[in-house]
Amino acid sequence: MREDYIAIKSVSKHFGSVRAVDDITFNIEEGEFFSLLGASGCGKTTLLRMLAGFEQPTLGNIYIDAQPQAGVPPHQRPVNMVFQSYAIFPHLNVHKNIAYGMRKSGLNKAEIDRKVDEMLELIKLPGYGTRGAHQLSGGQRQRIALARALIKQPKVLLLDEPLGALDKKLREQMQLELRALQRDVGITFVFVTHDQEEAMTMSDRIAVMSEGKVLQIDSPTHLYEIPQVKEVADFIGTINFFSGSIKGKDGDATIVDTEGLGQVRSMAGNSETPTSGDITVAIRPEKFGISFQKPNVMHNVVEGSIQAAAYLGDRSHFYVHVDGREAPVAVAAQNAQRVLESVDPDKHETVWLTWDEDSALLLSR
Repeated sequence: MREDYIAIKSVSKHFGSVRAVDDITFNIEEGEFFSLLGASGCGKTTLLRMLAGFEQPTLGNIYIDAQPQAGVPPHQRPVNMVFQSYAIFPHLNVHKNIAYGMRKSGLNKAEIDRKVDEMLELIKLPGYGTRGAHQLSGGQRQRIALARALIKQPKVLLLDEPLGALDKKLREQMQLELRALQRDVGITFVFVTHDQEEAMTMSDRIAVMSEGKVLQIDSPTHLYEIPQVKEVADFIGTINFFSGSIKGKDGDATIVDTEGLGQVRSMAGNSETPTSGDITVAIRPEKFGISFQKPNVMHNVVEGSIQAAAYLGDRSHFYVHVDGREAPVAVAAQNAQRVLESVDPDKHETVWLTWDEDSALLLSR
């Protein structure tokens, strides 16, 4: 497998004075499910359109399978694209929709029919060839759009928020099916989304983008557990931030005085973590332990009071006030129904929060 199957080298795209994509460089591996993740306006769709050939870079170069793509029109690139709207032709049945891109393939009708049937099997819709477009559900339309893109066997499939029009339950189901489909066909997928959970569910690696730049490229696990910058930590999941200042080291642990948690011992620094001065301590809600009895620990413990609580079935959320911090600390506990039944937020009951040394992330401000 080539690690630079798609190579994006010093690519920028300017629209007048706006830098939609600003000098980014990274590679996408062959056979990888790679996602571009970020809020609206971060540059992810512009980058996807440059891969497709609908836009040309202002600066830099894009290579696919070692071939430069500068000046190559969309229909001559080894890619195909699936849009959010699916673009299913309403006047054609399923078979003709899937076969549409094969009209100039040079294959005879029998060969095309065989390939269409193979695609219908692949997307788990065998026997749907004669159905009209108006007879399809949203999930079925999405699958047909995928089959139409895959039948030409592109080297790269580009997906521009293709699940955005589906309801939540169907969207979650299609995330799993799309990931399984990508593994079956082995084609490199480049997926654009603003939905962090969607990207985390399906991707081998994710590029988190903001204001035209790539903040971090990593696996879903590393983005969540070991974010390199505060903006990535804030965008991926829920997290608590505490302002602090580094006081020194105690063995391998960094000692930080914080607003709200008191003195924090952390083993969760990274190569970018400063050794002195101001810093941000970040802790995920589920990394906190919560107790109504004062725990017998020397470090990483703080007293607080419950301001609000919510039971969500598989987990409970608590919002805890601690001295020295205006915003409540978000705490999540799995299967905490019995704990919650004894909680009355109006009484502001006293609790103690604890956390491990490797749960307190140290991030530059």
